[in-house]
Amino acid sequence: MASIIFSCIVIKDKFPDERPQNYVTIQTKELNSMTEHFHLPPFTQTLLDFAKESRCDFDTPGHHSGAFFRTLPEGAAFVRALGEGAFTADISDSSSVIGDPSSHEGVSGEAEALAASVYGSDRCFFVLGGTSASNRIAISALVSEGDLILFDRNNHKSASQAALAAAGGLPVYLASERNESGIIGGLTEETLDPVRLRKKAARLSPDAGKKQRPYRLACLQLSTYDGLFLNARELLRRIGSLCDYILFDSAWAGYENFLPLLQDSAVLTFPLTKDDPGILVTQSVHKQLAGFSMTSQLHKKDSHLRGMTRYLEDDVLQAAFLMHISTSPYYPLLAGLEMNAYLHQKKGKELWQEAAITATELKKSILKRCRFLRPFTAPTVRAASWDAHPTEEILSDPAFFAISPKDTWHGFSHIAENLYLTDPCKVLLVTDPLPAPLLSHFLESRHVTVEKSDFHTLLFLIEPGDTKEKQEHLLSLLQECEAAYEANTPMSVFTPQLTCRKSEGVKDFSLRYQDFLCREEAARLTQALFDEEHFPKAMLTGKQAHQAFLKGARERVPLPKAKGRVSLEMILPYPPGITVLEPGEVWTDEALSYFLFLQKYKSAFPDFSPEILGVHGSGNDAYVWVLKNQKERS
Repeated sequence: MASIIFSCIVIKDKFPDERPQNYVTIQTKELNSMTEHFHLPPFTQTLLDFAKESRCDFDTPGHHSGAFFRTLPEGAAFVRALGEGAFTADISDSSSVIGDPSSHEGVSGEAEALAASVYGSDRCFFVLGGTSASNRIAISALVSEGDLILFDRNNHKSASQAALAAAGGLPVYLASERNESGIIGGLTEETLDPVRLRKKAARLSPDAGKKQRPYRLACLQLSTYDGLFLNARELLRRIGSLCDYILFDSAWAGYENFLPLLQDSAVLTFPLTKDDPGILVTQSVHKQLAGFSMTSQLHKKDSHLRGMTRYLEDDVLQAAFLMHISTSPYYPLLAGLEMNAYLHQKKGKELWQEAAITATELKKSILKRCRFLRPFTAPTVRAASWDAHPTEEILSDPAFFAISPKDTWHGFSHIAENLYLTDPCKVLLVTDPLPAPLLSHFLESRHVTVEKSDFHTLLFLIEPGDTKEKQEHLLSLLQECEAAYEANTPMSVFTPQLTCRKSEGVKDFSLRYQDFLCREEAARLTQALFDEEHFPKAMLTGKQAHQAFLKGARERVPLPKAKGRVSLEMILPYPPGITVLEPGEVWTDEALSYFLFLQKYKSAFPDFSPEILGVHGSGNDAYVWVLKNQKERS
């Protein structure tokens, strides 16, 4: 959307003498042509019409359509580099033309109503703080201190911050798995047993345990970062009766409505009755949909609960919305959200089917042309190799994407049956024996940006609009990586920008990397973190721990001495942003061993150093904040 604005709107550098210096006029020939030939949705149309008008700015934003920047040559260069439209379309909410997005009035409300109709929700809220903000809005509208929450241990840190540290909810954690490659798996069969979950609720809160629905909210990942799609229909059947509401964090999805293969994940399309929970869905439009960075949307589907005690009134959600947004939004971002809905209304199914075909063909090409690198797919389906089947057949049958505990290829032996499919629009590569971070650095040096690299996996996102040329370029580089490994090409040639041993060959480096991970038992350490029997004990609620941190009841201790102490911060590697230790939880052997391993990893491979939130400093100087001992507090 903004590319249209940026390329079509040009401000005259000089103004007629009779006009004030800061009076803005706009060359509108191309823009007028565009608006005449295309029927644009209401918010976008109004914004473009307003941006092309002559204006005399005396309001915010203070750059006044770029005039402030143009007072210096460097500022003028900045304006030209971003495009004049980035500044002329940046208008104030003081204008009555578009209306106030924070109150959902006028064309702002019409834009959100369009998105709600396209995705199947009762209400849609446009959010400009990413899905971190959408999660905080949704959770803060529902969870009060002491409420029970069913909490997926794979949840993003934003859900933890809102539900535990801010609201003071009491979590019952749902366990998941990691396989040998470190891939983020789904919920286990045992953790979803409704009888066990009722008993856990009663132990945590006897009063809540007596309720028909003991959990105020369940916070779940509709799709994991690594691309395991949850069967929401089956999930509702299993635990829907335990919860007032379920929040499906769909940050890494959002296109399930438009692919028949994912119909059981498209929860906003389900017919719901009074026996079902209310549904909230948060979507990172900026991730795999058509949105600018920071853009997200929050869907509410609960009209089937209207009039019930557990119903979330729109006014309550609106109050939470106002607590977490800016009242000075950048309007082109909102236009991008509306255009995303508009594109999906017109061609959503066609576009995502094309993207799924692109991803499938890319996986087939990798299987055919690469020797070591392999997509995370079943080796065979119905006695034939996965890639031997026609693409049309693959995309019409969930069997080609199913993750069943009866199969061994994926490494998830305890995953719940009939609950997960791999994402048809993500390409997750298992890279061993090659280190994934090394491949990521090489690809980036060739202007290919990987979404995520772990120890031995690379994640690529496939979008509508991606071309065969992009696929071919990636394939050729992947083959180049394999050739460098087989030839043991010197690292100084393969990735000269890295600080590793320059004389070492790619194969030698890869073997050293793999030996390090095996020696340190990286796979076992990672798996243990998400195994229910190793979950840390909570000595404080998340809110109590956060308050202790703020009020000074904290002690700084070296990381190696953290065992047995109560953490006051959430501790996690980022990405993926999944919390390992929550505030109020005790540092366990498993958690400490994992983060000490990461310190060794950072020292051994400084070029691949992950960001670790909650562990401050590095090496021998690494430390964490824990609760002061009772004697010290008194």
